[in-house]
Amino acid sequence: MYNFQSFLSDLDLNTGISFSIRLEDDTVLYSSIKDDQRSDRVSEMINLGASKAILELTEEYKNCTSLLRYTIENKYREIFSMREQSLIDILEGKDISADKLERNFPFLAKGCTLFLVSVDGSRYEALNIVRQLYNESEAVSMIYDDRIIVLGVFEEVDEHARSIKDSIVSDLYCRCNVSYGSTIYNIKDIKKSYEQANECLILSKNFGIKEEIYFYDRMLFEKIVYNITENVKQELLHRFRDKFNFFDNEIINTIEEFVNCGLNISDAARRLYVHRNTLIYRLDKITKETGFDIRNFKEATVFIIAFLVWKEDNM
Repeated sequence: MYNFQSFLSDLDLNTGISFSIRLEDDTVLYSSIKDDQRSDRVSEMINLGASKAILELTEEYKNCTSLLRYTIENKYREIFSMREQSLIDILEGKDISADKLERNFPFLAKGCTLFLVSVDGSRYEALNIVRQLYNESEAVSMIYDDRIIVLGVFEEVDEHARSIKDSIVSDLYCRCNVSYGSTIYNIKDIKKSYEQANECLILSKNFGIKEEIYFYDRMLFEKIVYNITENVKQELLHRFRDKFNFFDNEIINTIEEFVNCGLNISDAARRLYVHRNTLIYRLDKITKETGFDIRNFKEATVFIIAFLVWKEDNM
């Protein structure tokens, strides 16, 4: 796909006009202005979809500012805005014609995935990284409600989620979480999948989940705990709060890893870098303090629910 960066480079080459585009957070989207031209500039605000940016060029080309702005805004709208606006309309429950749906999302019937990306760093820089990753594909990527949406056809969904996360983290050195919901085959599935992905991020924050990739189907347990009545939560807190508060970070980490490993002692010991007997000692200590043996499935289920309720209360 002919991307926006390629267009800006070609525009610079074909017109001979050096210019730069800087986003709202000062991220430089494109620049061909040399260091010795930096003190001799004019600037103008331009619209890139729902975002604002600053167009800068040297004084000698100030009469070209309006034409350059018009050309850049139109091309951005052509490449991104129509699909972005259609996706926004779908997420906000507005009607969209079948023709527009087919024109903007011709790949929908193949089975799509919607990734929701949350970053602590610059969303604009992160979006640029995502667009570079998928610049040869039909994927749609945009910023919506302070998060990045990526919609496309991905054969190995979890691998793509990790690739997005790893690329952003390695370039921006910031925390990044990626969530996704059910596979999308029609217009109704888009909003449903977005809501599922958004719920994953909410649950991960409420329960302090350490993993950085979230799939809705793997978070149903957390959803059930989240929706337990307040009376039941208070009963569990009354029963377990003091005991969990007594545990140090080593025991808390042991509980989390043991649960994440499916109550498998060998796997958990390996993840914790401790001897199997050391882990058994810690599990015995947990049983002694709480009265619940988390090696027993039924007791572990109650214990884990109480543990998540406690974590939610402490977030």
